Amino acid sequence: MLLVGSSDEQTLASSDTTSDAPYDWSADGKWVMASTDRQSPGRRGIGLFPIDAAPHAETQLRVLTSHPEQNLYQARFSPDDRWVSFIAAKAVEAGISTIHVIPAAGGEWKQITEDKYFDDKPRWSPDGRKIYFVSNRTGFFNVWGIGFDPASGEAIGQPFRVTAFESPRQMIPTDVRVMEMALSANRLILPIMEVSGRIWILENL
Repeated sequence: MLLVGSSDEQTLASSDTTSDAPYDWSADGKWVMASTDRQSPGRRGIGLFPIDAAPHAETQLRVLTSHPEQNLYQARFSPDDRWVSFIAAKAVEAGISTIHVIPAAGGEWKQITEDKYFDDKPRWSPDGRKIYFVSNRTGFFNVWGIGFDPASGEAIGQPFRVTAFESPRQMIPTDVRVMEMALSANRLILPIMEVSGRIWILENL
């Protein structure tokens, strides 16, 4: 952890052979949500690390959800802290990733996107009524969105397209695992890659 306005780092949890990837804070600032394999080596679930238990928050880790056949990543609290969005990727089908939500207190998964594409980076709209994400459902990665009902936790309607990058000259990076995306009330921030090349002929070799 790093306090705002300070350069002093603070350890939240100790680590030896485990790997934790923090994604979000709870609104009250008491929990850090992360993808972790501490409770199930070889499979990553979603856990909550209590700030008050630093520097050994792993001793009071609360596992929010996990799955024996899937790895879970990119967990984010909804704006009202009632829901958590995340992606689930089958360990044996790395090319498919699906977005789900669960109640912030834990519970049943609610599937948001189809089990057909690589959907990643789910991000909540400021009002919590839409979830934006990147997907390769047209061949190139683009940003898509889908409506969300905060009362029921269900998706509303079909995914709608937000960006239209369909050329290597301007595209979202193909390795979306290492990219990030952020929203404001009226802007979307994400990296765009430009790819170009030339063919040369060497004569008289």
